[in-house]
Amino acid sequence: MRLLARGDRLAPSEKSGPVGHQGAATRRAGLALIVLAGCCCLAAPAAGDLYRWTDAEGTVHYTADLASIPPTFRDTATPLNTPQARPIPPPTANEPVALKVSPGAPITVEARLNGVGLTLIVDTGADRTVISPEVIERAGLAGGAGRSVQVIGVTGTSTATLVTLPLLDVAGARIGPIVVVAHPLPSTFRGSDAVDGLLGRDVLDAFTLSVDTASGRATLTPR
Repeated sequence: MRLLARGDRLAPSEKSGPVGHQGAATRRAGLALIVLAGCCCLAAPAAGDLYRWTDAEGTVHYTADLASIPPTFRDTATPLNTPQARPIPPPTANEPVALKVSPGAPITVEARLNGVGLTLIVDTGADRTVISPEVIERAGLAGGAGRSVQVIGVTGTSTATLVTLPLLDVAGARIGPIVVVAHPLPSTFRGSDAVDGLLGRDVLDAFTLSVDTASGRATLTPR
């Protein structure tokens, strides 16, 4: 997935996706998404009660710090009764985390959103992380009108929503707040596990990804 400014054109020969069997599997899954809008991603810790607010452009934000909401929008912020995240001991700092690897299938990683587990495809060709709206709702973070963006996939053009999530736990690191693309994915399975989204470079840039195709092993190590 690649972000384009409005008016930019994508050459017909351009393709995005990881190299090797992972890129092929990802393309077969139809997950080459192009978001035709700009959005920003910040990395900072978030904790405590959650509030939802919508900015002037219609983007939905979630935050645990009421004071961080601009005064113009603070009075309209909505407190959320969300599932309580279960504390889990993170790996030792900079300890590699093993990923799921199998022949002919994309590499996946387990993550947690507000205490809810999800499985994401590791996609180094995706500029932005994509998460299924159903998962966001299951985590208690749905609601409100987000900013709409155009998404182009193998099945054509559709509309997705930009949503700011307070925190994403992945491979021993806590990333957030982070703007993600809320968009349903094609039915993609790795064995019996459903895939809930794509982990893009906006998150992967915080890690070192190592793939050993000979041994069939892959790891993510927080930087």
